[in-house]
Amino acid sequence: MTVRNAAADVLAAVSVMQHASDISQRLNPLSDPMTLLELQQRADMIDKVIRARAKLQLLRNRAAALEEALVRFRTQRERRCA
Repeated sequence: MTVRNAAADVLAAVSVMQHASDISQRLNPLSDPMTLLELQQRADMIDKVIRARAKLQLLRNRAAALEEALVRFRTQRERRCA
């Protein structure tokens, strides 16, 4: 995963989350009757939010792993130069 790809993935995930937030504010309460189409749209939106959150978590984990690897690399490089 390159930095450019990671940044694009983060921006896409954040965009989905913002869009989902806007949509969720307009959702009918679950207590109101809904058509089959409305129920499907609601389920699709919830699925997208869950997937976006999972993708953001994966990106956070990857960023943390890369940061740790960079620290290890710098430590080893300093030991060799010293």
